[in-house]
Amino acid sequence: MFNTKALFARALLALTLALGAIPAFAGPLYKIAVDTSSFSTARFLDLQFNGLGSAGPATAYVSNLSGAFTGFTPEGDVSGDIAGGFTLGNSGGFNAVLLDLTPGGLFQFDVRFDGADLGDGTTFSVGLLDDAFENLLGALVRIELMPGAPDVVDAPSGVDVAAVPEPSDWMLLATGLLLLGATRRYTRR
Repeated sequence: MFNTKALFARALLALTLALGAIPAFAGPLYKIAVDTSSFSTARFLDLQFNGLGSAGPATAYVSNLSGAFTGFTPEGDVSGDIAGGFTLGNSGGFNAVLLDLTPGGLFQFDVRFDGADLGDGTTFSVGLLDDAFENLLGALVRIELMPGAPDVVDAPSGVDVAAVPEPSDWMLLATGLLLLGATRRYTRR
């Protein structure tokens, strides 16, 4: 005998799992904090996202910026602003954002990557520049995204880089388990 409730419950389960799987494909999220209190000459925070060789298309999403940022200068494949966050692509050439800052404070932001698993790889880096645009310490943060390998995160002491687990993974698991239980309950009737 044909059971409409069971068919509907299974279709709903399949749809929910398909829609819930979309966030699971998002790349890793990192929280980055840079303390400039010991660098009175620091004037700019330089964020770069550039592909290596034949890197596939990738995107870095920078959001939740906090600190005394006073300006925003994009170059290359960049869209967005400080208030709403911005996106850096790795398409050909040089892709960077220069953030003017008031020295002596703590500057924080989140960065998430998508699509960096293709081609030769891509590098995200953060530098601290003075008034003459000279790099004060080299790369404060360097995240190398290579296909088929874990991300390589390099940051000196004084710069915090923390990988943040994606809540969407837990939500996907919980939703799936709840719907499996509901489907089983309805199919037994």
